[in-house]
Amino acid sequence: MSIEREELSVDILFVGAGPACLTSALHLKRQLAAMGNQEVEVAVIEKGLSVGAHILSGAVVDPRPLEELLGEDWRDKGVPIEAWVESEEVRHLSATKATRIPVPPMMKNRGFPIISLSEMVCWLKDRCEEADVMIFEGFPGSEFLRDEKGQITGVRTMDKGLDASGNPGPNFEPGADIHARCTVLGEGVQGSLTKQLVEEQQLQGRNPQIFGTGGKELWRLPAGQFPAGKVLHTSGWPLSSSQYGGSWIYGLSGNRVSVGFVTSLDGKQPWNDPWENFQRWKEHPFIAKILEGGEILKAGVKCLPEGGYWSRPRPWGRGFLIIGDSGSNLNVSRLKGVHTAMKTGLLAAETLLEALRKDDFSADTLSNYEQRFEQSWLKDELYRVRNYRAEFQGRGFWSGAIRAGFKYLLGGIGKEFAPIEEDHLAMLQLSEASPEPPTPSYDGKRLIDKVTQVFHAGSFHSEQQPSHLKVADTDLCASRCKEEYGNPCQHFCPANVYQMVDDGSGAKRLQINHSNCVHCKTCDILDPYQIITWTVPSDAGGPKYQGL
Repeated sequence: MSIEREELSVDILFVGAGPACLTSALHLKRQLAAMGNQEVEVAVIEKGLSVGAHILSGAVVDPRPLEELLGEDWRDKGVPIEAWVESEEVRHLSATKATRIPVPPMMKNRGFPIISLSEMVCWLKDRCEEADVMIFEGFPGSEFLRDEKGQITGVRTMDKGLDASGNPGPNFEPGADIHARCTVLGEGVQGSLTKQLVEEQQLQGRNPQIFGTGGKELWRLPAGQFPAGKVLHTSGWPLSSSQYGGSWIYGLSGNRVSVGFVTSLDGKQPWNDPWENFQRWKEHPFIAKILEGGEILKAGVKCLPEGGYWSRPRPWGRGFLIIGDSGSNLNVSRLKGVHTAMKTGLLAAETLLEALRKDDFSADTLSNYEQRFEQSWLKDELYRVRNYRAEFQGRGFWSGAIRAGFKYLLGGIGKEFAPIEEDHLAMLQLSEASPEPPTPSYDGKRLIDKVTQVFHAGSFHSEQQPSHLKVADTDLCASRCKEEYGNPCQHFCPANVYQMVDDGSGAKRLQINHSNCVHCKTCDILDPYQIITWTVPSDAGGPKYQGL
């Protein structure tokens, strides 16, 4: 059936309204305005129903790119700040103790702002619209548009109003074709278009990407229990000595705290469950005392790219750039990706300005993005910790921490390249796995189960649409996967999306509760057979993380 689609032509199209794309769009338009050029059309499409709905981070921010974007007086320009870091503490947890250890140099944050990233991107959205950037909310990028040579010429947004079989329903609304001279991908972790492009054009970095899954909760505590501006990080329990990960508690305004826990996805055990690890951590006596008498206000889950410098895909090509977390620019040693994402946006804007001046969006011209990266403080920062995450694979936490710490203090010297293994390849089969730990004692208040997490995330998808989670072979789930790994998707998914249920004949079948999905992407990453593909939903649904 031929479908008539609305068409829009712009000069630059940004995919994803995160800190990378919004910073880039704003910086580009301001540079153009300073040149007296008001003709260049810049647009941003966002898969969430509103900007900030799908954004999740800690977050303590290194302010360098804020100053570069907004000037030395950026503090006076209304950037939403929750608090400023005044005190810092790091603890290593055993099952019962919380031993205070020195704050590692890469984790020192005194004087930095603590923010809600969802509120910050909303603020950036307003600045972009003031600069005449077009922002289209609730428009997920579904597929690339291409010319007769197969080169990227823009993006088609997702059809809306599809029924459960994927056919047009009574409220069908075809996606729009947005043509662009350059498409900038800043979709965040494991973006569906970015993943497709990296595989298609073989843009993979020297190392594969590896990930962590982070759960976050916003709490309100009794007055004075955890002061605004205090930063606490922990390592250790409930993770084993061989597993990478850790937690944070950040003091916010209004007696609120940002509470979170990150579990690495190369943790080997098929029952490894990031959400249960988070809840189990809150049972620790030291943490439980901090949270005593408090109330959970919101919750959510997101993956983060931990591979670092050697996992960066080639971020340029004919008619496209890849920035932010999509381009593996997070500094995992600092637990920071907002400032690095913003810096890639600034570098992309300068590259795009050059391409506009030359009227040339060839791969040769856009490759100057990489040259700018190489000459930036961002390259220096990421290269210094280029092998940081690799030190923890196969060595255990303490051995990895000691080696990584020494290399950092010595300026990052050491082996030029250290290989890492994809997360799903590290997963052990049931016959080799350790015993599964007991399930946390969910009380619905301090410890919440996965369904309650979905409620606190505000996540919603229409049931009357095709599942955006594509499983290539569901028969494999009920046979080989059950026998070899015990269906680990039931563990690693933090939203109870995947369940093995009775098929009516005494056997099991996979049930996909796609309406629960909080868009963390863990399933797309960790499935041992790599048969799960996360795609954008046709209703632009998902979590509502504003204020989290």
